Amino acid sequence: MNSVIFVDKIIDPKNESVIKNHFVVIEKDEIVKISPNESYNDAQYSSYEKIKTSNSTLLPGFIEMHSHIHVSSQENAYYDSINDSDETLIIRGTKAVGDALFSGVTTMRDLGSKNNVIFPIKKAIDSHIIPGPNLVPSGSPITTTGGHCNMFGMESDTIEEVVHSIKYLANSGAQWIKIIATGGNFTPSTNIHEPQYSQETIEIAVEEAHKLGLKVATHCHATKGIIACTNAHVDNLIHCSWIGPENSAEFYDYRPEIAIRIANDGIFVDPTLALSYLSQLRGKTLKRDPSKRYEILRQMWDIGIKFVSGMDSGMVNAHFDDFAYIPEVMVKKMGISCLDAIKVSTITSAECLGLDDKIGSVSEGKKADLVIVKGDPSKTIEDLHNVHTIFKSGKLVKLNNEKMI
Repeated sequence: MNSVIFVDKIIDPKNESVIKNHFVVIEKDEIVKISPNESYNDAQYSSYEKIKTSNSTLLPGFIEMHSHIHVSSQENAYYDSINDSDETLIIRGTKAVGDALFSGVTTMRDLGSKNNVIFPIKKAIDSHIIPGPNLVPSGSPITTTGGHCNMFGMESDTIEEVVHSIKYLANSGAQWIKIIATGGNFTPSTNIHEPQYSQETIEIAVEEAHKLGLKVATHCHATKGIIACTNAHVDNLIHCSWIGPENSAEFYDYRPEIAIRIANDGIFVDPTLALSYLSQLRGKTLKRDPSKRYEILRQMWDIGIKFVSGMDSGMVNAHFDDFAYIPEVMVKKMGISCLDAIKVSTITSAECLGLDDKIGSVSEGKKADLVIVKGDPSKTIEDLHNVHTIFKSGKLVKLNNEKMI
């Protein structure tokens, strides 16, 4: 059904603007008109559904850039991901995508699902069998034998095996390729201080993926891995933690000269910066003070690196309806503006996905993926938690906190 929305304010992150007292017209799945309230003609829209709000702001739907929809986000998430059947993983994933959608996430990138369970879930969403965001799948991550997230599948050691895995994933429906370039925290017995793949392997992987029209995201904690992936011209660095060698005096090994190259080369960074904040919020004691990490991220931001909004949802304490904590932490801990944090969460992430011509801003001709929140998040970022109305592809999925599908 076509709709007309009346709101106090509209945030368009593409133009970094906030406009007041306008109405938005949706026809089918598209925004067709944005106009001042005084120009409204009720006779013209007599058959349209009217959505009227007070003390509310409309903005683009959120874009979650880093999800593991089959992982439980509970303390025993690692063991669940090993022991649960594929059927259980799909059931859990079905709940996860619903939770994400009803919190305001209208587009969600999968960055690693065990045994490729993401693909039937995407098909179910696209076929309107279950509610969920528009999914951008990568399928199972490519990792070494026994490497980080090896239990998710696609263990590949040699260059030939990595290339074969890329082709297999492309044929399965992957739209991105996720490569585990260094060790990680979630998987025991992997080394976060060291790379898992050589620079040559990453370079060839990027070349092969690009031939197939796919972009590459690489999990990188260790500085050595970040350098290799930067040299290989990956499309998206995940975590980008700048962790130094195991026996070095300092835990972090931040390289400003490499960060400048990341910025100049247009490599997007998903810093997953809300994870430690959520862990503290939910009572977990951190191994180290995160303030140095936030300081490094601010330096990267000031250099001009483009951040995207990844939660790493599914990991311990990262729930699928937690998205609003990402921009909140950017404002509170990095010190950027509310509008900048909203821009990261919408149009910049859409640009990384190559979808900025379709989503990520409130513009005529764009897909009607929209959220309405109580308050004004351009001034108070926490208001992003107050999502009460959601449109996905022009369809009303939540109205005044009531689910419509």
